[in-house]
Amino acid sequence: MQLPDQVRVAALVDGALLVIEQYHYLAGLMWQLPGGSVDPADRDSRTAARRELAEETGYRDGRWDDRGSLHALPAFTPARVHLWSTTDPVPSHAAPEPGEADLVVRHISLDEALCAIRDGRLRCAASAALVMMLAMERSL
Repeated sequence: MQLPDQVRVAALVDGALLVIEQYHYLAGLMWQLPGGSVDPADRDSRTAARRELAEETGYRDGRWDDRGSLHALPAFTPARVHLWSTTDPVPSHAAPEPGEADLVVRHISLDEALCAIRDGRLRCAASAALVMMLAMERSL
């Protein structure tokens, strides 16, 4: 299956994590980190991550860190999910795509994000992996 690479962004604003709540027709209502496809016009996954964060949440800039990538469905596609984090991005105006008109941006603690993974609100695998990565770093 040929799919484009994806990105997920852990954006920390004043210590809170930005989480998107959105309905997906195949999975239902769920929380996930901001993100989407790496478009052909994007120079690289960081460009895509910055674009997706700005479109979905309105936040821009900050201090960016590459968190690696995952193969979410290696038996079906070589597509990767590139993981990024940004600290203290600056608020601006969101510009979601028409299919994202229903999304809600939440500011939650890292502890609440971990609870959301456990109770099934945050079911996006790449988002969960990135949240757990941040939680592990915090505990070191």
